[in-house]
Amino acid sequence: MSINPQRYRLPITLILLLSSLIIFCACSQSTPKPDDHKLSDKFYQNLLIAFNGRDYRLVRSGLDKINEAGIADKRTIYLGALLALIESQPDTAVARLQDALALDPEFGDAHNTLGTVYMRQKKYAEAKSEFLLACNSPTYQTPEKAYHNMGNLYVILGENRQAQSCYLKAIKINPGYFPSHYELSRLYLQMHQLDQAANESEKARQINPDHPGVWLQIGKIELAKGDHERANKAFAKVIKLQPGGDFANLANQEIKKFNNTN
Repeated sequence: MSINPQRYRLPITLILLLSSLIIFCACSQSTPKPDDHKLSDKFYQNLLIAFNGRDYRLVRSGLDKINEAGIADKRTIYLGALLALIESQPDTAVARLQDALALDPEFGDAHNTLGTVYMRQKKYAEAKSEFLLACNSPTYQTPEKAYHNMGNLYVILGENRQAQSCYLKAIKINPGYFPSHYELSRLYLQMHQLDQAANESEKARQINPDHPGVWLQIGKIELAKGDHERANKAFAKVIKLQPGGDFANLANQEIKKFNNTN
């Protein structure tokens, strides 16, 4: 997906979107034919603000109004697909994404998101096809995401060299793309290429120094190298950054595993 919800909720968001809804409804009532008008960029941007603020009820209300007026476009259909995924309705999301692609066959975000849905459903051939379409879309502005997801797919399939190639392509397109540096480090560790793993984990750390997963990865690499002191410091950093979280639990497991063998 290209839109990532963040934890904030601004009162002005509600005011802006509600005011847009009032204006929009008035216009739709005075215009009998939906073809005579189209969705305004302002209204769509307010929908995005509400979505990023996790006000999904408000987003649903706005999308319903748009659909009633017959002015849905590929953007709102795609947003509806993302909402369906959040509401744990993957089949509805797939249908919406296919609708968006019927309007724009080169809609990279839709191909990429559809690929991730197929990958979760273990429809790996279909997922690969969608990722390739996203990578090759001339209008897709963030193809590194599709290459990264295709790398994840190859990891699932156990095809490590192909996964490595995809992650490297993503990084070549966007050198600051954190997810590919992070996953490439994990892949190199799995392949027992410790120097390369350390190099990628350091790049990931420079991009996002407070990500607990990075420090967990650093700890695992140092442990594999035999530097127990640096490994324990890295694991302690994980627990400090995210006490009680999933990464902290994994760090504690690594610490216990090491203590039980000594």
